[in-house]
Amino acid sequence: MSSQESNGVHFFKVIRQSTLQEEKLSVPISFVKRYWKGIRNPVTLRFPNMVEKKVSWEKTSENEVMFCNGWKELANYLSLNESQFLVFQYQENSVFNVIVFGRCGLEIKYPSRETREESEESDSSLKIIENPSSSWGKRLKSPAPSMEVCKKMKINSKEQKDSKLDVNNAGSSCDDIKERSRILCQKVKKFFVSNNDFFACMMLKTYIDRDLLVIPNEFVKAHMDMMEGRDDATLFVDQDKWNVKLTLNKQSALTCGWREFREENNLKFGDVCVFVLNKGKETVSFQVVIFSLEKDMKTPYFEGLA
Repeated sequence: MSSQESNGVHFFKVIRQSTLQEEKLSVPISFVKRYWKGIRNPVTLRFPNMVEKKVSWEKTSENEVMFCNGWKELANYLSLNESQFLVFQYQENSVFNVIVFGRCGLEIKYPSRETREESEESDSSLKIIENPSSSWGKRLKSPAPSMEVCKKMKINSKEQKDSKLDVNNAGSSCDDIKERSRILCQKVKKFFVSNNDFFACMMLKTYIDRDLLVIPNEFVKAHMDMMEGRDDATLFVDQDKWNVKLTLNKQSALTCGWREFREENNLKFGDVCVFVLNKGKETVSFQVVIFSLEKDMKTPYFEGLA
């Protein structure tokens, strides 16, 4: 059977200690027998974070194929450990979609865009692509909705001195970052000005690790009560926009597409975001203003990001 006829076929592999030691991964013999004919060398492995990795393969016997050159770098990139497992789905043109699961059985959090860019510098075979099959999370160029957003916030000399003191005394532990983020968020809430309704939130670990950002219930009840039934929203940063899934229920949230928005805007644990609501007749959108914990917290004026 040719590789063209194998489109959509899955196989999985469990990571063994020998896999890590030998720096190779074997392809199931049954898959090789039925579908390997016509697959070119190297193959392309594509991951949910839109990263592609080229890996060479070698045939050690009639029906034995091993991923070799490039596999070690891929294992390091994904931080693979024993007992994790990978699911491969053949597409076409020697391309496999790959999903990685941890020991607990949940899909892993793939390396962030920042990590990918660092990898690109040392490995030219690593490539970032856009997902053509989904509009959620995809960045598009479009005029932002008309709204007046002001993020220039002056603080008096005492507050400036206190802020500097807070930054200088704080370390980099999780608790320290939370405290510094809390201080920044309080000041943003106090000094941020907009003609539209808005809410501010700290970037918690949950929002960094998951494809999820929770919208405060009090904000939903006060300003989004009449929007039930709408299941998508648009996030704007300047002229760029991202489509995300909107859930309005007991725990309202932005989901599918949030991770792409976070990665492409380089949001980090402790940063603060302001979501300014734009109420359209048919659509829901937010203008997002980002305050970096490392940059904005250290300035005498909160002027945001360029």
